[in-house]
Amino acid sequence: MPNTTAPPSSLRLADSSYTSPYSRAGAPSPHPNTDPYAPLRARALGTLEAMGFDPKTMVEHAVLWAEHQDPFGHVMQSQFMRYLGTCFHRVMESYDEYLSKGEFEGMFQGKAVIPVIRKYELSILRQVKYPDVVIAAYRQEHIEPTRSNGTTILFSLKQQVIVAEVKGSATYVDVKTARPVDIRTLGGGWSHVYEAITQKSERSTALKEKWEKEHPKRTGDVKPKM
Repeated sequence: MPNTTAPPSSLRLADSSYTSPYSRAGAPSPHPNTDPYAPLRARALGTLEAMGFDPKTMVEHAVLWAEHQDPFGHVMQSQFMRYLGTCFHRVMESYDEYLSKGEFEGMFQGKAVIPVIRKYELSILRQVKYPDVVIAAYRQEHIEPTRSNGTTILFSLKQQVIVAEVKGSATYVDVKTARPVDIRTLGGGWSHVYEAITQKSERSTALKEKWEKEHPKRTGDVKPKM
């Protein structure tokens, strides 16, 4: 006799299982509708780390049907920037590893030296549709005395590719003078910030070059798929 007491498994609920608390660590039992994103997440994180993206500041975003899509069923351009913005914020939060509490609070509250976005360029490489999950990840690529440069991307779990990319830079500005400042001259934790980002840039660049050597781009790989 079939087990008629077992709840039916919904394919649609499985497809959006990333919105369920049962897909999070600490859930008391396995996901009631299965979680097809677990193996996709493992593959994505392995790929991103191998490409030189910082695991500490990655952010996962659940694509929602009504809130995030336009009338054509695509994630809106403005939503792409909201996804990426949370990663920018976590990169800034990571400075607390090197700054004193006072230095960090001065930066975070905009009262001392702050990183200010200087410029950025967004490339949407592929459309994203519900249901899906995207990971925002940052790769530190270059540091100058007054400026930090890097790349932030969105990686789709379903597509297993980078779907959007922002290349940009931030300038360190003293809010009291509204002028760029050489963070090496500030002393305290800011000198540690410069040293740490320099080392991080070297590691991420080495990983990026290794990845590109092992995975050469084929003709047409970089064409946007809209």
